[in-house]
Amino acid sequence: MEFYLDNNYFFITCRTIDGRDYFLENEIRGYILDLFKKIEQNFSVKFCAYSILLNHYHFLLYLQKGKEIHEIIHKINGNISYYLKDAPKPLWDIYHNSNAFNEDSFYKIIGYIAGNPFKHGLVKDIEDLKNYRFSNYNELADKYGYDGINEIISNVHRLNWELKL
Repeated sequence: MEFYLDNNYFFITCRTIDGRDYFLENEIRGYILDLFKKIEQNFSVKFCAYSILLNHYHFLLYLQKGKEIHEIIHKINGNISYYLKDAPKPLWDIYHNSNAFNEDSFYKIIGYIAGNPFKHGLVKDIEDLKNYRFSNYNELADKYGYDGINEIISNVHRLNWELKL
């Protein structure tokens, strides 16, 4: 049985089959970014954080109706699968859903998502995140300040961020 809490933050990760890099081209990641924008409009939601990598994506969003998360993921993944006509079907391997239940988990999730391009080697340092257009790092910096979002990211130990600060 699937159970989704209403009025909650949802942290979603979807990965391609066997972790293959089907999103190598900027055009493909741009398509996924456009899908995220359409989801925001169609469901009247705002992604708190997102990153699109080479074989997966992450996002955090708040939903009043928790059951909508299933439809949102279905629309995103279905459209990506259709767009990538030559990719295997099914395209999706791992789907992970968790919730931000308190302020500490909320900021850890934001830091993890915002720093994920670094974790996967798509940017070499914190300055590069400003130019990585497939995450909302700059929006987060507008909200928390660059020092603030960088501190949020640096508090996520699994990113090994401290090696590059």
